[in-house]
Amino acid sequence: MMGALVHLIAILSVPIFATRDAFARLAPLGAANITIALERPSPTNRLIPYGDPAVASAFCRFDLGKGPLRITAHIERSGFASLSFHSKTGSVFYALTDKAALRGRLDAFVLTDKQLRVVAAKDNEDEPSQDLRIVSPTDEGFVLLRAFTEQPSLYAAAEEDAGSLVCASL
Repeated sequence: MMGALVHLIAILSVPIFATRDAFARLAPLGAANITIALERPSPTNRLIPYGDPAVASAFCRFDLGKGPLRITAHIERSGFASLSFHSKTGSVFYALTDKAALRGRLDAFVLTDKQLRVVAAKDNEDEPSQDLRIVSPTDEGFVLLRAFTEQPSLYAAAEEDAGSLVCASL
């Protein structure tokens, strides 16, 4: 039983002490609130382990210490797209797919709990906000857009969808 307990503790503590997590791999690629397209995965390009060469990806890091963030993406051309919101530790705290898009556009606000209270206090009670407001558990994290294409000849369209990700501070 002691061996099982030690093994369980070791397995659960690995993410805490890992130095090459997703945030650490993506942080050197660019500044916060700037969209960065990731290279197409290949056997020699392994920034993201087990990357699918049929999926075009782009990301932007965020720092909510500077204020809320507005995320927009136009996803019209590729077969499937997903937008995932990750904390600094790499855990996903919210995700959307292309099925949630209105007229080919995904739109969301990322803010902290404190920022949400400030924004909600300014809302008009007669006209409730239609914005998707996503509360981040951490001030820092990243947003990842993945666009899948069914055929290699359509990869350029998936890259365009992934490249449409915009992260703008408010």
